[in-house]
Amino acid sequence: MKLFQFAILLSVLLPVGCGRKYDEHGHDHHKEKTHSHHDGHSHDEPASGASFTPGKGVILSEETRRSLGVETVQVTERKVPLELRFTAQVFGENHKQTTAETHHAECTAKAAGLIALDKAIQVRRGQPVQIATKAGESFGGVVLGVEKALAIGDGEVLIGVTNSGARLKPGEFFSVTVSIPRTGAMTAIPRSAVLRSAEGNFVYKQNGDAYLRTAIKTNAEAEGFVEVTDGLRTGDIVVSKPVEKLWLIELRATKGGGHAH
Repeated sequence: MKLFQFAILLSVLLPVGCGRKYDEHGHDHHKEKTHSHHDGHSHDEPASGASFTPGKGVILSEETRRSLGVETVQVTERKVPLELRFTAQVFGENHKQTTAETHHAECTAKAAGLIALDKAIQVRRGQPVQIATKAGESFGGVVLGVEKALAIGDGEVLIGVTNSGARLKPGEFFSVTVSIPRTGAMTAIPRSAVLRSAEGNFVYKQNGDAYLRTAIKTNAEAEGFVEVTDGLRTGDIVVSKPVEKLWLIELRATKGGGHAH
């Protein structure tokens, strides 16, 4: 009886026919062979529809282009106002009318700020300004005058705030924007098309079936547009969005975050 039970037990333990084989460590060789094609990297990564070639740029399949929401615009010429920005500090309030200063008799606060002299000479007395406080409040104002500051290379701009009431206190700082109209048209692109990095400003310009990252020099920014002084010509096609995603694709291919084919 015992011999019969032992035979049954032996038949269960021994491998039978074409069943799965296990080594002494219990590994399933059939399972390992089934998944062996996943060794290394997968070509079904999200970037499979995007590649990068040095000197040519980022190349996208039509499907990837749609999924990323890529949009392009043509470089044009337009009048971009010169916007000067600087910080000013309130030094007086409740400005009162005087014989010599009747044109800003309604000012309720005065402030002054420093700006580079080459920019200060473009500011004129009587020009309107926009003011924004750290608390997020906005006020209108006017330039009362421009003087040469004690600091070499700077000019001091005096500001009158016309509608602040008593909300601006002496010693308070706020940002000032002066918009200076310009007569001629300049090469301009949407602000969203500019890729700003530690290496400078770039755009992704259409280069055949690719988008090539191209260095540009910029100047004035206003009304959602940026003046381009070098790197682009009227008629060029550039990506208006999303330039950051194209930059990530390029970084992945060039900085070891992925591979380009």
